[in-house]
This record gives sequence, C-alpha cells and structure tokens, in this order.
Amino acid sequence: MGKATRLTALFVMISLIALSGCASRKTGKKVDTLQAQMGVVTDELVRLDQSLQDTRAALAAEEAKKSALTGELGATESRIGALQEEEGVIKGIYRTPSGFELPSVNIQKALKKAGYYDGTLDGKVGPGTRDAIRAFQKDNGLTADGVCGRQTWAKLKSYLEAIK
Repeated sequence: MGKATRLTALFVMISLIALSGCASRKTGKKVDTLQAQMGVVTDELVRLDQSLQDTRAALAAEEAKKSALTGELGATESRIGALQEEEGVIKGIYRTPSGFELPSVNIQKALKKAGYYDGTLDGKVGPGTRDAIRAFQKDNGLTADGVCGRQTWAKLKSYLEAIK
C-alpha cells in the first residue's frame, strides 16, 4: 500500500470517528489537530516527491550530457591519433615558402657528401643546415638565402645520387 493510500485511509478513519459521535469534544479537538498535522505531513510528502522527480530529471539530463561528452572525447582522441600519425609523416619534410618539398635528411646527406655540412643527420633543418645551404649556394652561383629551393636542390641532389 502506497504512502498516499495509507494517509488517505488514516484520514478516512479519523473522519469516521469524528463523525460517528463516539468521540468526545476533547477527542474531537485532538482529531482536528491530528488532521491539521496530517495535512502538513501530506503537503511535505508531495513537496519531497516533486523534489525527487526534479532530481531524477536533472540526473537524467546530466547523464545525457556525459554520454555526449564521452562521444566527443572519443572522436577527439581519434583525431589526435590521426594528427600524430600525420605529424610522423610530415616530420622530416622540408618545405620552401613556394611549396617545394623534400625530405630534410636528404638535404643534410647531400650537403655532407658535398662537404658543406658536418652536423648530425637528424632530419631537422636548423641553423647549421641553413648555414651549409648558404655556403653551397654561394659557391655554386646561387642566391645565398639559406633556403633549399628548386634551383639549389637541382645542383645539390647530384651529391645525394652519388651516395646511392
């Protein structure tokens, strides 16, 4: 039997006692007081029930948000993995401002074979590699800008081909 049903049954019994005339005047006042208290308890029960329903609705909304965020997190982690993989492919690629691309380590190998670079073959075009490119360009009648563009590579790649 639910709480509301029990409260209703109790209310009906108290009402019957009061209406049957079996109760004295003193008992009638006690019944009235009890009925008033029952009204307060019933109101509080209704308020708590509504609060419970509101809490359950808020919890369901938060669960939905959590589920959506979990899906977004999975998609973001997947995208990060793809970007890391792409970075691994891109790393070591030298790009000129004009869009010319070649493996950085090939520039370093060719410069080393030509006698212009004595650094580590790490695939990173840093100051040492750029200085070696400038020196090569100067000695080969090219604009000494430190950028291994198409013209510089056209002359430098023969040293790389000699390695192979």
